[in-house]
Amino acid sequence: MAGLDKILEDIRSESAKEVASVQRAAKAEYDAQMEQARKEADVQAKRILDRAKLQAQDLIARADSTAALEGRRMLLNAKQELIQDVIAQAKKAFCSLPADQYFALILKLVRKNALLQDGEICFSRHDFERLPKDFAAKLVAALPEGAALNVSKKDVKMEGGFILKYDGLEQNLSVEEIFEEKQDQMIDAAGKVLFS
Repeated sequence: MAGLDKILEDIRSESAKEVASVQRAAKAEYDAQMEQARKEADVQAKRILDRAKLQAQDLIARADSTAALEGRRMLLNAKQELIQDVIAQAKKAFCSLPADQYFALILKLVRKNALLQDGEICFSRHDFERLPKDFAAKLVAALPEGAALNVSKKDVKMEGGFILKYDGLEQNLSVEEIFEEKQDQMIDAAGKVLFS
């Protein structure tokens, strides 16, 4: 029996060696495949990360561009509001001038715009009520030869300025109309003063 035990022991020993060899080979194959999988995963992860970085840079660039555009739009709106406020203040300042200064400017405008015929000059209620006592005489002196204007007793709805009426023809020289007509020039002038 000792010979049989020896043979069995040799078979077991040989089998154990064979099993160990197969296990080593399987582990080496497993390790090689895992290493290859890790390398492929690293390559894929790098591609994904690079793509994500490019997308993030693109998103940041677009966000920066949008923010810059919105900033410029807001600045432009603020400038436009400021210019409109300045123009409104100028209109208010003109209408609020002391009567002597205000009507001196009115007379200059009348001299410049009066037609060489008979007509009528109309004011707002506010301006009519503060007409200087000697305005009619100053008006006659300011008119060019051949022009004649009577001050209308009817007031007109407007902030300030005047309207000249001639036999079916009207010249609107109200503050609203003057400022509307000169708006582009005033916007340019105000913009230069405020933002230069």
